[in-house]
Amino acid sequence: MPTARPFACVWGSPIGHSLSPVLHSAAYEVLGLSWDYLAQEVDEQSLAEHWLARSPDLVGLSLTMPLKEAIVPLIEQRTPVVELLGVANTVTFRKRQPALANTDPWGVHGALADHTVEAKHAWILGAGATARAVGYGLHLGGTTSITLVARSLERATPTLGVLEQMGLRVHLVDALDEASLEQPELVVSTLPGGAESPWEISPAVVDSAALLDVAYHPWPSQLALRWGGSPKPVISGVWMLVHQALMQIRLFHSGEMTTPVPREDEVVRAMKRAVNLPAA
Repeated sequence: MPTARPFACVWGSPIGHSLSPVLHSAAYEVLGLSWDYLAQEVDEQSLAEHWLARSPDLVGLSLTMPLKEAIVPLIEQRTPVVELLGVANTVTFRKRQPALANTDPWGVHGALADHTVEAKHAWILGAGATARAVGYGLHLGGTTSITLVARSLERATPTLGVLEQMGLRVHLVDALDEASLEQPELVVSTLPGGAESPWEISPAVVDSAALLDVAYHPWPSQLALRWGGSPKPVISGVWMLVHQALMQIRLFHSGEMTTPVPREDEVVRAMKRAVNLPAA
């Protein structure tokens, strides 16, 4: 993908709905960075080819599905979070050395903080790779126990193990027998956009728990509609995208996720405005 100046990029498939170019471009404008941010259709079959053919002008790479697991074997240098979760959404190139990171947990943490949502106990719907990042993000915010709801208990075993390594107390189930379950303060759906939940959520949970749905296209999701009359916050995945992108921008800018970028409050407001979120 030719470019006349340094650039960052997002890879994934399908990539047409990605909001990463909008978010990153808004931030780069505030920061005065002369970087482009591009989107490229890359699937698992073509990932290795694109990786080997990457441009030397690439300053940072964002990864979306289905590449977050597939990228890991290609790059040896990884943060401890990537090693734990087995998934990555970011590649940095400090001193030309590629390194993997995962900013998705901080996307979860930031989205919940924006809505002042805290939960000691949460339900996670779905038990794939996204659930691992969600679990870490909840752990960052002080969650201590999780009900992990999976279609297949057997396939959920790896995610169960990862969550338990974080020190979380996890109850793995394949059905919502609410009478026997600890009631949540938060429900997080990791189901793909457009998918209907195979589990029925009771009105009691809808009225007492916030909802974070990692999906954002189409919106509102089926679960968001289910929460329509709830007094609790209903949070779309776009809020997560803002905060995970901010952490990526920190990494691309300084190499350190703990180092804020200049004028960061203004950067965040610009990013939120770019995706039609309240920017106050």
